[in-house]
Amino acid sequence: MNQDELLALIDQIYGAAADIDRWPVVLQTIADAFGAGDASLSAVSQRDVPWLVAPRTDPAFLQSYGTYYHPLNLFWQRAASLPVGTVVTDRMVLPKETLHSSPFFNEWSRPQGYLSVMGATLLADDDWRVEFVVPGKHEFGPEQLKLYEAIAPHLKRAVQLNHRLQTLALDRHYSFAALDGIGQGVLVVDARARVLFANRVCDSAFADGLRLDDGVLCGASSAETARLHLAIAASAQAGESDTRDSVSISRGESKSALSLLVIPLRFEIEAIARHNRAAVIFITDPDNVVLPDDKQLQKKFALTPAEVGLIHELIQGSSLQTAADRLGIKIATARTHLHRIFAKTGTTRQAELMRLMLTGEHWAGPGKN
Repeated sequence: MNQDELLALIDQIYGAAADIDRWPVVLQTIADAFGAGDASLSAVSQRDVPWLVAPRTDPAFLQSYGTYYHPLNLFWQRAASLPVGTVVTDRMVLPKETLHSSPFFNEWSRPQGYLSVMGATLLADDDWRVEFVVPGKHEFGPEQLKLYEAIAPHLKRAVQLNHRLQTLALDRHYSFAALDGIGQGVLVVDARARVLFANRVCDSAFADGLRLDDGVLCGASSAETARLHLAIAASAQAGESDTRDSVSISRGESKSALSLLVIPLRFEIEAIARHNRAAVIFITDPDNVVLPDDKQLQKKFALTPAEVGLIHELIQGSSLQTAADRLGIKIATARTHLHRIFAKTGTTRQAELMRLMLTGEHWAGPGKN
């Protein structure tokens, strides 16, 4: 490949790093560059092949590889023991006679015209490896090895980014699934009050009090909307765990107002936090609230009656100052109670505490275990 073609290929590789669905096109470009019939990426263990992309290989052969032939692949067995990134050809790790007498070669490779192979491990994670393989009709020589060395760092980084992005997506999925299991409405909004996430319980709040205007969270009136937006902006910009506000959203004379507790959503990386200000909102319907049993909370977390009382106030959407006023204690005393609650429950922020309290496992009625 000339320099322009190589740079174009590298650009394609990083496109696949951001979008795993682009690999089939990239692999075909790589196969052509190597003068091979195909090129493949696969995630494999000693016996399993959960992911395999080889765009020009017969799908029936791909299926048979994953279900039967992978453990019989002598080339993979030898190459898997090499350091990540080390490229080898079949002739470098196997005697020709051994390869040609193997069932894998005669039953899987030869029928497709795959008479030689070159490959490397791009990523190793516990028992799993991501393998890059180029099968060909002719033996691979110095030119192909040199081309691999030119693109290897980019292939490895692309696969690492795929892995990280998939892991983050999985973490995000389970985090949102956990929020869906909470028996209270939970919203994540950015500094402009645009809704980034709403759990299922929020559906009733949007039907009764809250509303969305082009994705922006609004209250029942312009005054309530302005108050809510100010609270969200202040919370998102603060980025501190002890900054919170409570906003009431009216629902008419026959129903109590919704109580919205607005808390900052913190990012561990400050550079990200500066450009991704966000807040978490816990929605409480006073007409439908179920409080955790005092005795259970005291027993499970060794809480004092005063600490349990503060938790009740916070669950109902009170700010720390409002909770202190309602309990007849000073704000400094309320802060002390809250820090002790954090220590006893293993939480560090009020958002974590609310999530713990609202998962349902502590909410059985009085006298139940």
